[in-house]
Amino acid sequence: MKRRRRFSARNTGNVRISFPRLQRQTLFDQGYRSGYEKGKTAGYEDFEQPFDGTSIIIPTYNKKDLLLQCLDSIEAHTPFPYELIVVDDGSDDGTPEALQTRRRIRLAVHERNRGFAGAVNTGLLMAKGKTVLILNNDVVVAEHWLENMLACLYSSPDIGAVGPVTNYIGGEQQIEVPYRGLAGMKEFAAGRNRLDPAKWIDTERLVGFCLLMKREAVMGTGFFDEGYRVGNYEDDDWSVRLRLLGWRLVIAGDSFIHHLGSETMRSLDNQLFERANQENKDYFHLKWGQVHERVRQTEQKRKERDGQAFTDQVLRMEGCPVQILARSGAGHLYWLDQGMKYRIKDAETADITTLHPSACAIRLSQQLLRALPLGGEWGAEEVTQALLEAWREDRPTGEGSVVRLPDGQLYQIDRGTSRFIWSEYAAEAWGLKDRARPITSEELAAYPEGWPVLPPVRYSSVEI
Repeated sequence: MKRRRRFSARNTGNVRISFPRLQRQTLFDQGYRSGYEKGKTAGYEDFEQPFDGTSIIIPTYNKKDLLLQCLDSIEAHTPFPYELIVVDDGSDDGTPEALQTRRRIRLAVHERNRGFAGAVNTGLLMAKGKTVLILNNDVVVAEHWLENMLACLYSSPDIGAVGPVTNYIGGEQQIEVPYRGLAGMKEFAAGRNRLDPAKWIDTERLVGFCLLMKREAVMGTGFFDEGYRVGNYEDDDWSVRLRLLGWRLVIAGDSFIHHLGSETMRSLDNQLFERANQENKDYFHLKWGQVHERVRQTEQKRKERDGQAFTDQVLRMEGCPVQILARSGAGHLYWLDQGMKYRIKDAETADITTLHPSACAIRLSQQLLRALPLGGEWGAEEVTQALLEAWREDRPTGEGSVVRLPDGQLYQIDRGTSRFIWSEYAAEAWGLKDRARPITSEELAAYPEGWPVLPPVRYSSVEI
């Protein structure tokens, strides 16, 4: 007796079609892959679509009870549309488990502690709000805290970031308070947090314990520098880059929040904290030098030119130079020139030093690399030729040249402009220092001033 084959069937109206088991599995796999790809595409399209609200990013490391207290205060005093993004930076006190029953929280968990900047960057990747707020886990907010900061932020188109006043912080944002306990704080804040533009004050620096930013300011300035260990100075670094792009920083004196102050830092080993803090301070000054004086000069030049600035927003994002090698977090290698990127074929397995003995490839953010138009693909021979030309000792001054004035200041020629290289550290980190050739002030004056080459931002996470 002949064995009958088994079929599955589906009804398609008037026609009944049957499929063998293998074909059914193949169709299922094809449908699954198709659905997955459509879902992924929709996710990417939706990812950068902001909603008309505020993304509140809270980096946290242990101190579970303080975080829960902070979240309770936000829920009690924030009627405006918002989303909560908590980035757990390797806690071992049960913080992620404690958040499982909480509504309206998007949670990211790092397997290891990546420091404040790394946690903030993860939150920035997740944020969808029209405004973005970075908030410490050891604060307690009060009524009208966000409402008044938003009013300040949108009071002028050139304001990029706003911070509140508080009882405990370094700098201009600290004020004297009469209370001692949280009950007294609420009474004090109720009187303080009354909308009053007379209390809005321009500043050169905002502290990252509570930092409200316009989304366009975040997208233009880029991510926090993860070269700062543990915490401290990464917000100073970010404030500098924000100001260089022409954004104002403002203290909203009519918004008060309570800050316990450095609770996470105090839980660390004292020697580790002191060492990390000193290293961060040294790193900041190595990158930026006499930063505030130079930023003031840049701001003044912008005013003298009626607000006109170097127009290439892509290069302004991270202040990167041209005619350099760059690498993505996924390991892809690119040549950057003329505001474009050229992908180098088979670069994932190539040794960069085989292209040129002085070559180095600096890690750039996916945000910047996505924004640069793709000029095509290059092979090893093409990029080697470009590197040889960049390092030619007898190379005439022209496009891509790195030049040094008699006083030691470095510039790069880029599309007919002279771009001041911010510091010796910046020149060395970008791989430009050994390419410098002498030039006179008169020769350099032939090139109009362009956007400066800024110190690079360091990233440790693959996703950035």
